Amino acid sequence: MLHKGYGLVLATLTFVAIALTTMAVKVGMADPAPIVRSLDSMSYVVDSIGNELVAAQRQVAQVDTFTVTQAPPPPARPKNIILMIGDGMGITHITAATIANKNQLHLERLPVVGLMKTFSNQLITDSAASATAMATGKKTYNGAIAMDSKGNKLKTIIEIAEDKGLSTGIITTSSVTHATPASFYAHQPKRSRINREVSAEFMTQKIEVLMGGGKRYFKPKHRKDKRDLIKELEKKGYTVVDNVDEVGSKVPRKMVCLIADMQPKGYSRRGDFLPKATAKATRILDRDRDGFFMVVEGAQIDWGGHSRNSKFIINEMLDFDRSVGEALDFAEADGETLVIVTSDHETGGYSINEGSLKKGEVSAKFTDDYHTATMVPLYAYGPGAEIFSGTIDNTDIFFKSCELLDLEIPASILEARKKSEIEGLDATTELDSTDIMEAHGADFGTGYGRRFNKK
Repeated sequence: MLHKGYGLVLATLTFVAIALTTMAVKVGMADPAPIVRSLDSMSYVVDSIGNELVAAQRQVAQVDTFTVTQAPPPPARPKNIILMIGDGMGITHITAATIANKNQLHLERLPVVGLMKTFSNQLITDSAASATAMATGKKTYNGAIAMDSKGNKLKTIIEIAEDKGLSTGIITTSSVTHATPASFYAHQPKRSRINREVSAEFMTQKIEVLMGGGKRYFKPKHRKDKRDLIKELEKKGYTVVDNVDEVGSKVPRKMVCLIADMQPKGYSRRGDFLPKATAKATRILDRDRDGFFMVVEGAQIDWGGHSRNSKFIINEMLDFDRSVGEALDFAEADGETLVIVTSDHETGGYSINEGSLKKGEVSAKFTDDYHTATMVPLYAYGPGAEIFSGTIDNTDIFFKSCELLDLEIPASILEARKKSEIEGLDATTELDSTDIMEAHGADFGTGYGRRFNKK
């Protein structure tokens, strides 16, 4: 009798367990939470007699009630924007670097690709006018530093961002007073022989990070006004160094790094300043919870085009690409950063005629030693990247970035936006290409174009 009674109890409990499991699975289709609670309650009663049965039923229930937690969608707007400008970089420059690096660049990590028109008030722009267009949303004459064709100062995206409380930074492999970086924070009617004026203008800005060459323009013995801008920077709270490595792992709140007295050397002698500076600057600017806007310029790609030197171009391109890699690593980890990579213009009419992908060799020719009107590539990664696809104008860099960061655009710029930019095309300019090349030569003493060894 005891044996039969035990069997009856076990059979009854088995039936109850199966019934409860069936009910739990049905309920789980609408609400998975009660299933676990029901099974836990049942196991407390049955465990002493049917441990194996309960374990089996629990496993079935857990499989049936498994839910997948989806990651939250990425933000529609970025908190930070890193604008990277390969000065003089055209599609052929990128192709040459790809071949030399055995078919792999960090640029390929950016999923959104487009083209950008570069003309200024002339068909062929210089760096100052193109940078001004990207920094202010306004076309101007060649040689103008954030000023319009009537001589009015144009408020830059760096200044607008600072007014809203964002942090900002500028990094370049040229002098920090050179045309492209200067157009984001200074206002001068022409680009030549104004380095000291530009460095003085920096002192009026709130920019947290400035890195590049041009230390002499901050020293009293090289200034007519005898101001010691280095000491003034230190009093304003900047950590001032000659090399990024000087600060080690420390992350200063504000930093100025001037690596050369005038123009920095080429990559073979300059080393990996640009990638290191990019990585350090993101850590400094990321302190700001409101976000940041940063400009990174690979300036000397342009110099290689002017000198018709493929090897020089490729070295500078690969250095710039490694900096792109640093920016992308930060953006991927951060999740709230938009990286935009583009150029101000193409230099040299660069073309690849022979070479070897297997050997990483490039044989190229040039149509000129100045800029061309060719559209330049544009890449983007991160929140808002999709609005940079297709074909855009260089002024769109300003408007789209302001839109994404919710920055206030000056009313005069919005009004000018309504008018056709082509109306001012081919207008009289202060500087033509010859003047600009001479100005380059005055900047760093060696000159451009035909005075270089052409290769």
